[in-house]
Amino acid sequence: MVLSFTMTIDQPDRAEPLVLTPREPAQPVGRLTQFPPKGDLYQLQNPVDLIDLENPDDTVATIRKFPVKIGGL
Repeated sequence: MVLSFTMTIDQPDRAEPLVLTPREPAQPVGRLTQFPPKGDLYQLQNPVDLIDLENPDDTVATIRKFPVKIGGL
């Protein structure tokens, strides 16, 4: 499974928000206990570097941990 997303950060001192996207899609890993998943916990396989598409060579931020439950409330 891969997750692709865009993050928008409003900045009071700038007219335009900062828009970040992963350099590579996030890859959550975990143990599937049932199908379809109902609340199984997944972790990031690797840290996810976030970039500004206007300057894609520079890493703006890195997400190191992002536990997420898949398929449940």
